[in-house]
Amino acid sequence: MDMQSVLELTRNWGYYLLPKPHDDSPGYTGLLVAIRKQPTGEHFDPQTLRLRLRDAQGVARWRTLSWLAPHNEPAQACPGRMILRDRLGKSVEFFAFGGWLEVTSGPGEWVYSIRSPAPVLELTAHQETMPDLLASETESLMGKMEVKWGRDDEEGFNRRLGEVAPLQFYLAALKSILLHYERAQALDRTYHESHEGLLQEKGRLVAEGLWPANLPLLEDLLAPK
Repeated sequence: MDMQSVLELTRNWGYYLLPKPHDDSPGYTGLLVAIRKQPTGEHFDPQTLRLRLRDAQGVARWRTLSWLAPHNEPAQACPGRMILRDRLGKSVEFFAFGGWLEVTSGPGEWVYSIRSPAPVLELTAHQETMPDLLASETESLMGKMEVKWGRDDEEGFNRRLGEVAPLQFYLAALKSILLHYERAQALDRTYHESHEGLLQEKGRLVAEGLWPANLPLLEDLLAPK
């Protein structure tokens, strides 16, 4: 997609989700965010975009992009939430397993394009959808692994986040979450409401040859060496 097309897609919106890779996907192929010097007042107008980006040293760092503090070069987006906030304090949240950020500018606006081979999840306030649960379970695993690195080596964990490819991170997270659900079923016979959907997603990935035989768990992928 050329940058002129990106500008056209966000002309009447503050953000725009690119199409899903397939109808049953838990997420989208990308997200476009328009940060404008002057809000339109006609829709949700993002004033800031907060996300993790890989820095020049290869470390995942939280960045908050705004009209006065843009990021005007391509960059690697790292796993984590992407939070849009407007001038009124309203927020809209997404979750990415990693991807690539590009930026273009129009008259009085910066438009960011975040695209990924892994689904970009749209989160809701109720936190009850499959994307919500997939994001929260992944964040829980990330939090546990960050603790294992310890406070003395927080940069080591963030460096690892900057190293892992988006699709590899997504597959490892999905494998870990499915294993957790299977163990929970064995204990209490209770099926998580999103279990079937995640199994279908794994089946599609296997059918497309995207599920490696030696796929690690996310815990192994993020563990200190």
